[in-house]
Amino acid sequence: MKRFLMLTTLLLALAACSGHTVHRIEVDFLSFVPEANRSGTLDLTTAQVQVPDDPAGQLVPVPGAEALLEGTVRVKAEVANTGTLPAQVDLEVRMGPEGDTNLYDGTGGDLEAKRVSLTLDPGTTGTLDLTLDLAPGNPAFDLVKAGSFRIGARLSLSGEKVDYTLTQGEVALRLKLFNLIPNP
Repeated sequence: MKRFLMLTTLLLALAACSGHTVHRIEVDFLSFVPEANRSGTLDLTTAQVQVPDDPAGQLVPVPGAEALLEGTVRVKAEVANTGTLPAQVDLEVRMGPEGDTNLYDGTGGDLEAKRVSLTLDPGTTGTLDLTLDLAPGNPAFDLVKAGSFRIGARLSLSGEKVDYTLTQGEVALRLKLFNLIPNP
């Protein structure tokens, strides 16, 4: 009888703990970009680059997205002004619903989730580090919670010439899957 009570207590404790378990999903969307396309030069003729280069962005399905608690999108780029004039470099993350075919046109539900800028004097280097927190009330959070979304990043230049290397592009989501179980 003691063994039965101990086993029952242990099972109940494990069940209670599992109800509080939070799962983490990580998507490295930079891995969908060929290595050769992760670095290059922006100049007067090529003033921007999109990652991935498909204007529809990268489709990210999220099973169990209704249980989304929070998330983070992080994109990083190293840039160097190799021109003779000051340069401004912008890094933006764009997101849209699954059916959007162009994240960069401002139609179909896409949005600029976040943008960061950096001004570089000739011969200087810097890092564009974009972090977007996904939380309730944020339109990007609502896109993720819909269950499937598109994401892309764009690096733009105002100036003469910069070299860039994309070093990070990831989405990390925290889901509490036990929230999917209806309460009686």
